[in-house]
Amino acid sequence: MLSARQLLIFKCIVEEFIETAEPVGSKTLMSKYDLPYSSATIRNEMSQLESMGFLEKTHTSSGRIPSTSGYRFYVDTLLQTNVDDQVKNQVATMFDNTHRSLNEIIKESCQMLSELTHLTTVALGPNSNYEHLQNITLVPLSAHSVTAIIVTDKGHVENRMFNIKNNAYMDDLTSCVNVMNELLCGTPINDVARRLEVDVKPILSARIKEHEVLFNAFLEAFMKFANSNIYFSGKENLVYQPEYNDVNKLRKLVSAFENSQSWNNLIPIETDDHGVTVRIGSESPIEELNDVSVISASFKAGNQSKGSISVIGPTRMPYEKVVSLVEYISQSIEKVISNQEDDE
Repeated sequence: MLSARQLLIFKCIVEEFIETAEPVGSKTLMSKYDLPYSSATIRNEMSQLESMGFLEKTHTSSGRIPSTSGYRFYVDTLLQTNVDDQVKNQVATMFDNTHRSLNEIIKESCQMLSELTHLTTVALGPNSNYEHLQNITLVPLSAHSVTAIIVTDKGHVENRMFNIKNNAYMDDLTSCVNVMNELLCGTPINDVARRLEVDVKPILSARIKEHEVLFNAFLEAFMKFANSNIYFSGKENLVYQPEYNDVNKLRKLVSAFENSQSWNNLIPIETDDHGVTVRIGSESPIEELNDVSVISASFKAGNQSKGSISVIGPTRMPYEKVVSLVEYISQSIEKVISNQEDDE
């Protein structure tokens, strides 16, 4: 158990290092934080904190930096969450338009969180197991093009563009969409591809001349649909963090972003006091990013479906600010989705 003096010194070291990315020495603590202790006392306490595993000493300075265990202790013991009124107003303004689709809400929340934290944000939309095809609508764009708009019961939308060669092609496309609406509406999105093959394809092959072309176009659209629940914002923000001046670290980071399917591991554990999961360093579920912290919260999108929103940054991140924002925005997403469902 740390003494009150050790807690104060430790808290100041963590917050100073988060702000500056520079090892913290006793002189900085005395001058900047006006601590009522002598330099010798502070140095002694820093040595004690290091021996307990909360601090580490760098090779280039006599100053200390927080260890992974130190960050974990800070998050679990000293964190105080708060969202200021200005940010609350920003979030309220964004959610004021209640006519947006679910994926628009998630994308905009992801972008806002990235802008507020200056870090990378990733949002996972609801699992397609809980989304069902609502309908497919054809919308003419010009005399020679039309888009097929695919909508789910959760408000998720995908478009597929078709170039219209002649009237016969348009008739075939219309017939294809009518068949799919008749047979597939209400089908879980992750089962649509199978039912296209089993139930729809035989009918199309009997009725439509260019059935293979149209079938493959819609199959591709639905495959994309089922896997398009991952949204990123601010990928470039991590590049500007001092931690990623190391080319090898940067290469790992880029590799992790390219392997988007691995981000499905970010579903929160939901055991932390604030309804937010904080995973630090090696606790990260993304193997390539074991030197970062991932702060996540989930939100409900219906009775069974869940999504999540996470912030990814170096272990030296402003935990109080980020945890507060992740918690507040995830709750706001859930609230606006719930209100939309009540209105329906």
